[in-house]
Order: sequence, then structure tokens, then C-alpha cells
Amino acid sequence: MTPADLRLALPLFDDFVQRFAPLLGDDSRPERAHAYLRGLLLDNADNKTAEAIALKVYGDPSQVRMMQVFISQTPWPDAPLREELGCWVETELGSNHGVLVFDESSFPKCGRKSVGVARQYCGALGKIANCQVAVYVAYAGNGGHTLLDTRLYLPEIWVDDPARCRAAGVPEGTIFRTKPELAFELLLGWRGRLRHGWVTFDEVYGRDPGFVSGLEELGERYLGEVPKDTRVWLKRPKVQEPGTSARGAPRRKPRVAPGEPSPQTVAEVAAALPASAWRRLAFREGTKGVQYAEFARVRVVAERDDLPGPELWLVLERGHEQKPELKYYLSNAAQDCPLQTLVQVGHTRWPIEDCFLRGKDELGLGDYEVQGWRGWHHHQTLVLLALWFLVLQQRRLGKKNQHGDDVAGRAATPPGGAGGGSATTSPDPCSVDLGVAAAA
Repeated sequence: MTPADLRLALPLFDDFVQRFAPLLGDDSRPERAHAYLRGLLLDNADNKTAEAIALKVYGDPSQVRMMQVFISQTPWPDAPLREELGCWVETELGSNHGVLVFDESSFPKCGRKSVGVARQYCGALGKIANCQVAVYVAYAGNGGHTLLDTRLYLPEIWVDDPARCRAAGVPEGTIFRTKPELAFELLLGWRGRLRHGWVTFDEVYGRDPGFVSGLEELGERYLGEVPKDTRVWLKRPKVQEPGTSARGAPRRKPRVAPGEPSPQTVAEVAAALPASAWRRLAFREGTKGVQYAEFARVRVVAERDDLPGPELWLVLERGHEQKPELKYYLSNAAQDCPLQTLVQVGHTRWPIEDCFLRGKDELGLGDYEVQGWRGWHHHQTLVLLALWFLVLQQRRLGKKNQHGDDVAGRAATPPGGAGGGSATTSPDPCSVDLGVAAAA
């Protein structure tokens, strides 16, 4: 935002900060949070570090140290602010057709003292590099989307080094969690607070059977991307229960009966489909017009621990490039759920990509210079609040073009939500109008 933009919105911004102020304490913390949020929202050609924000907002070098202390050392609780954010999001965007979206983002960092930093895959650079990685959950609901919460990923080399963790302020008792486990923790914390009908994710989470099985046990309806080597059966095979083998030895575990077909990879299933199985469908409408791809779906039985698991939809997508990339999705949606609904839900991961883009380009999501656990979470929480303020401003002013495009260039969530109703309390998703062009 330009200074003029913020001046026009200042009364609303003051009210916005006041909603969170009681959660910060009675000293100077609300005033510091007010200043930090202003600095995050204001245009800044350099960065959004605590030093840059203090100089931008106060114009006084003597305030730099106090702002750094506020972010990195002052013990104000950040979780209650994110909880209050979630309550506000539910009131403003909450819908039985909403979507919870899980993804991670990375932040290149030098040195080895920044909490969680390690040589690992960095999506921001597209290669293995020294960086921090965090898992996020976003919500796409009633005509808008925003980030809700985050968990910092701590590699095993950190968790196995207690002295290093203590130096960075990592809470005692913190254990190693994979990215899917962190995502599941976020889900457990938010599923009862936000109405939603779908959960969606990329193949980092789709390849983890514990994450997917956890969704099924909770009754969450999902559609998520899976890797091409995911194995399925086209027909449920017979299973032999534990008993005595043909040689007389005891068999303690069930197994697929001899003579039954072996599972196939989803890539093999896709390769065997006839041309008639594919349909050209619209999946997005933006400034470049309606975008199409070819889709197919097959009812399959998922493999779980070498045994047949639940019956699911395998949804396949291929573009129109010379060498089209194939994408594979699995979903526990109802058997009569239309393909167009599954296609649209599969393309509702863009809200979190848009949030990352806006957060990094406009709000300094990765501009922090803090090294410790507390400072990292403080900065992230205030960026989530700043992003929500921008969402509220956009909704209030109606600043959307005729296609409803967002910063990432994707179509905004259509009226009525991005997916179906809640798995337990809402209408079936198959009757939901997703606002996407029909099959060509």
C-alpha cells in the first residue's frame, strides 16, 4: 500500500489493530504491533526487516533496537492472534463449500543459526540450498482466501541437537515432525473452527499414507495430488486372512490371495486409457480467457501397506503442450460426484500460491532477519494479519477486474465456494455450481 492508501484506510486500520490489541498485553506492545503492521503494509523498495520498518514508520534510528526487541525477544503470545484471525475469517469467508489448502514455502537463509535452517530442497530456488521451510494452511471460502496458520519445519539434524535448539529458543519437548505430520496438526487445530467441504494438497502430502488415512478417519473429503508411482488396483483383489500356509507354516498377516492381479502405478493406469476416456474441460477463467486441459477419471482401489484400501477416484490431468505434463489426483469424493467438480477442486490450490506471492512480494513474508523461534513466529503471525487486512480492504473496495483475477493471475473463488459441502453437515458437492465453463 502507498502512504496515501494507508492514510485513507487509517481509521479502519486502527480498528483492525484494536481487535488484536487485548491479546498483546497492556504495555507498549499494541503500539509496536500497530507500527510493525503499518511497516509491513507500506511500500518499501528495500525489505520489511524490523530495522527497515522502524525507519519507515518512525523515521527515527533510535526506534530500531526497540522494534527488533519487540519482534525477537518480547514474550507476547502469537497463537491467540492467529486464533482470533481464524474467528474473523470464519465470520467473513466461512462457507460449507470452503476449502482448506495445505502447502509449504521456503526461505533461503545464510549461516546455521536461524532456527530450522538446513541444506534441503528450497522451492523458492528450485534446488537444494540452505533455507528454512514452513508448512501453511490457507482457507478459500466465500469469495476470498487467506493464510490461517503455519508450522516451522525442524529437520532431524536440529531436533537431534538439543544445544542448538536451546540456543534458538525452540520449546522443550519439540520432536521431529514430517511436513505431512505438521499439516495434519494444523488440520486438527482448524477443522472444527472453519466450515469447509474439502481438503486439498500437493504430492508432498499425497505420498504420505498416514496423512491421507488420517483425513479418511476424520471423515474429511479430500482431493490431492499424488506421485506417479502411487499404486492402485482397478478391481478389489481377494485377500487371504491369517492362517496356515500351504506348507503348514503359520501366516500371521493377511495378504493378497495368490493369482490375484498386482497393483499398478497410476502412471500405468493413465497410459492404458483409451482416447475416449479423456474429456476437454475448462478449469480456470482469467485475463487470458478460459483455460482448458484434458481430464479422465477411473474408480480404483488404493494400496495401503500392500493390501487393498478404500475405493477412490483417480483423476488424471494432461495439458495441451507438445509434451503434456500428467498430473494424478486421488479423492474420496462420492461415486456420483461429477468430474467437473473434481476438476475444479483440484485447481483450488492456487489460493495458497497467491497468498505466498502476495506475502513475499508485498508484505515481507521472507524478509525477516530474526534467528530464534520466537522472532520467526512473531514475524509470521503479523504478516498473516497484514495479509488479512489486505483481503478485507479488497473486499470492502471491490478492487477486482471483470474476471476477478488475483495477484497470481488465477480466477478468484467463484460464488458459492470452490468445492462441495461439509462431509457431515452440508449438501452433497455434486449439485454445487462451481462457476466454471462447461465441457467444450
